[in-house]
Amino acid sequence: MVYIKDDIESLDKKLGREVRVCGWVLRQRIVGKIIFWRIVDSTGETQVIFKRGEIPDDLFEKAKKVTLMSAVEIRGIVRPAKTKGGKEIVPKEVTIIPTDPILPIDPLNRTSTLSQRLNYRSIDLRDPKISSIFHIRSLIAQAFREYLLSQGFVEIHTPAISIYSAEGGADVFEVKYFDKTAYLRQSPQLYKQLAVSGLERVFEIGPAFRAEKHWTIRHLCEFTSMDIEVAWINDIQPLLELAEETIKYIFEKLRSEGKKYFDILEKEPPSMPTTPFPVMTWKEAIAIIKDRGIPMEGKDIPPAGERVLYEYVKKRYDSEFLWIVDWPFEVRPFYAMKYPNSETTQSMDLLYRGLEILTGGKREHRYEILKKQMLQKKLRPDFFGYYLEAFKYGFPPHGGWAIGLDRLTMQVLQLDNIREVVLFPRDPGRLEP
Repeated sequence: MVYIKDDIESLDKKLGREVRVCGWVLRQRIVGKIIFWRIVDSTGETQVIFKRGEIPDDLFEKAKKVTLMSAVEIRGIVRPAKTKGGKEIVPKEVTIIPTDPILPIDPLNRTSTLSQRLNYRSIDLRDPKISSIFHIRSLIAQAFREYLLSQGFVEIHTPAISIYSAEGGADVFEVKYFDKTAYLRQSPQLYKQLAVSGLERVFEIGPAFRAEKHWTIRHLCEFTSMDIEVAWINDIQPLLELAEETIKYIFEKLRSEGKKYFDILEKEPPSMPTTPFPVMTWKEAIAIIKDRGIPMEGKDIPPAGERVLYEYVKKRYDSEFLWIVDWPFEVRPFYAMKYPNSETTQSMDLLYRGLEILTGGKREHRYEILKKQMLQKKLRPDFFGYYLEAFKYGFPPHGGWAIGLDRLTMQVLQLDNIREVVLFPRDPGRLEP
């Protein structure tokens, strides 16, 4: 690793050596002729001791005037100490980049609201509990990428601005693109389909945009989607198995490499799931929901229904996961593959701890049928130009799914609001920072 500074987590191996540690002053305590600093960086926390007679007087006076959350660079010697962490730094040289003494949020006692913290995320991230969330999120994305690469998938990067709207409807952001109207993608769906027609197995981690008007703990206007698409499948079974193995790999990585972050958060890593996950059809799921007296909203499953299904599957199968398959075409996009002579689609959702984290299915690859399904959804086939035309040229049977990185992280950590796991969330009322 290129040397930039000595990370706090590395100091145990550097006792007696001179180091350059950089971070922020978390606490200051003055006891007579001794000043103690607790400083934090993105890897941990340690103590710096300023003792009269041991350091120059001007350095002591400089240390006394520091304000909390000032950025500091310290050159000094690491030595053992009877303190948290078992070590401390005796400084030789200190550089202070001061902060305003009145902080806009409370990073010590954690009394600030989520909205206040999001406004000052740069300060919020200095809290080890907050930064641990994003280390775990990073591990999830890393594991997703590693597993799919090991299975022969190709990572792709598709446009976020397009003339096509993957799912139609009103939940789309229009963009003025020179003299044309374009859209921010609702998903990379149409492009990953085009890619799979030659590359056969593809995946992408990238942003997606929905003009969601819902102010909920689970919806955002911009989210991160982890997508896959694979050619030459005859039904959805390979998609189920691929998702299960991907999730197992993610959980293994979280348990092996993420334990210190779960410890900081005082949470348990996710337990390893037993595969295959329980499966029920959409009709079976709806019957259970109605039997519990949960009101339906159209043919989609409401949040209360997802929670009821979690309680059911946890009690019956001792599983935190549940596949719901065979959804009606009415609540699926135009490209969903129907069963022969049916309005039921070969599609699936995956619930984890009572929240949908994955959706997908087999896609329609036959040109004329795809065109008819567009019309059935009241979409104009001519609007889909090169996308639709591609299905004239030997398009393979295919399918795929997408996992919401934000939702999966939220459920793994059992947090109450999806905004906790997104650095700079976008919802109907938040466009900055």
